[in-house]
Amino acid sequence: MNKLRYRLTLTYIILIGVAFISLAFFLTNLIERAYIDAVGNRLAKEANFIIKQIERDNSIITEESNLLNQLVKDYSKELNIRITIIDMKGNVLADTDYYYLEMDNHGSRPEIVDAVSGKIGKEIRYSNSLGMEMLYIAIPIKGEFSGVVRLSIPSKEISTSIETIWYSLIFGLVFLFIIIIVISNKMAYMITLPIENITKIAKKITNGDYSARALIKSQDEIGQLAVALNQMANSLKKQIDVIHESERNLSTVLNNMAHGVILIDQQGIIKLANPAIEWLLGDSIVDIVGKYHMEAGENDSLSELIERSLKTGESLHTEIAIKYPVRKFLATNLAPIIDENGKVNGVVAVLNDITKLKRLENMRTSFVANVSHELRTPVTAIKGFTETLLDGELEDEETSKAFLQIIYKESDRLHRLINDLLDLSKIELNQDILNYSKVNVKKLMESVIETFRPQIVKRGLAIEEKLSEVTADLDEDRIKQVMINLINNALTYTTKGKITIYLVDQEDYVKIIVRDTGIGIPKNEIARIFERFYRVDKARSRDSGGTGLGLAIVKHIIESHQGFIQVESEVGVGTSFTIIIPKHKTSKKY
Repeated sequence: MNKLRYRLTLTYIILIGVAFISLAFFLTNLIERAYIDAVGNRLAKEANFIIKQIERDNSIITEESNLLNQLVKDYSKELNIRITIIDMKGNVLADTDYYYLEMDNHGSRPEIVDAVSGKIGKEIRYSNSLGMEMLYIAIPIKGEFSGVVRLSIPSKEISTSIETIWYSLIFGLVFLFIIIIVISNKMAYMITLPIENITKIAKKITNGDYSARALIKSQDEIGQLAVALNQMANSLKKQIDVIHESERNLSTVLNNMAHGVILIDQQGIIKLANPAIEWLLGDSIVDIVGKYHMEAGENDSLSELIERSLKTGESLHTEIAIKYPVRKFLATNLAPIIDENGKVNGVVAVLNDITKLKRLENMRTSFVANVSHELRTPVTAIKGFTETLLDGELEDEETSKAFLQIIYKESDRLHRLINDLLDLSKIELNQDILNYSKVNVKKLMESVIETFRPQIVKRGLAIEEKLSEVTADLDEDRIKQVMINLINNALTYTTKGKITIYLVDQEDYVKIIVRDTGIGIPKNEIARIFERFYRVDKARSRDSGGTGLGLAIVKHIIESHQGFIQVESEVGVGTSFTIIIPKHKTSKKY
């Protein structure tokens, strides 16, 4: 802004300087002409005075010329000028500086020619006789004697006077010019200062200080500029506040979305990603933002979709499987960003982890297949033996009885399967609300053990009970169902040895252990034993009439009580199930 002030000052100086120089030349010429005219007028007056003297006494012309020469010399000494008297033919009659008889004819002199014609002759020219430039004034003599009176002075005297006037004028103009420079600089400062202040305010606003305001000191154009700047700052602050609020809202939404969001520009560079992407693709936001999309998660399927959307501008909705960092299934939605000219400027990709949904779908498919298989076996048996009986075997009483026993057995198995499926569905869908009550857990377990004791004795097994006195808030029927399933499971897979049951009171929770010396479970199958219809020894479980749902029901009942179940097993040694349940009803999972 200082440059503008200096430019304004320099402009003023140049303009005023040019004006002053022009004025100086004009005044010099004007003064010179005026001075010459003034000198000429003075000489004309002196000449007229001499003419009057001559006209009063014409005898000085007719008598000896010495009288005329004496007259002009007297006047010349008094006036300090050269005087020459010339007749109408140009002959010199008298002169103050030279002997008149030796002087040339002056009839051709310009000033003499004008005077002879009746005008006042005025001429500045070089004098050969004097060897210098002279100012000549010639005035005609009227009356009995006709001639010319010529007065002259050296032009050097005029030049000296004009130079004195010129120096005085220059000094005055220079002094005035200096004063004008100071005033111009002050005026430039006064003009540019408000603009400098407005510029500072504009820079503050540019740097984000939207509270800065320009002072309004006048109502002129600069004052109106300050008003416009303040209005712009107010409007800009409101817009920036709206943008910041939108950014905060968008950031909050993106940061808390379960879906992953990626913004890719037209060059394929990732410009934005939300935290969910870190878990989905296995790379931190810092590592992928600013990089090419092929480098994000190293997932070729996703990169191919992005490239396709960038090139074709089409929206894509599909499912992809990724292997890094772990195998997942993602529902992928890509939408191109298209400008007003129809050009694709980028792509927004929204990723949703559907791995659990895929697993649930697979589980549902497997569950339907397993249920169909489990139902088909007893139904096929019932249908087959029934058709056989209808075809004529009813007459054979022994055969009919055997077939009916099989039909009954398969019907009972079908009934248990349906009941287990209904129980499991109720528990999973939270449709079965637990009926809590104060339960003497020791008595409950003793009751269940007594139910199984005849079967245990029949199989030649021993049962060991280590039961503590424990009272807890539980659903008695569901816990009894758990114990029945666990003991029945131990009885099914144990051919020799014993079954041991522990009940331990551990302050805020109940610990139950059911341990057997059965065939055990391979380590690679332990993780799957709580799946529906999963059997370790399929042949043995089917022969025993098991449905394959017992342990799944046990797990869901325990978790409904906010507890958990653990399994330890070794093939050929036995299996141990450990249950931990809170003694009091709680909404917090153990």
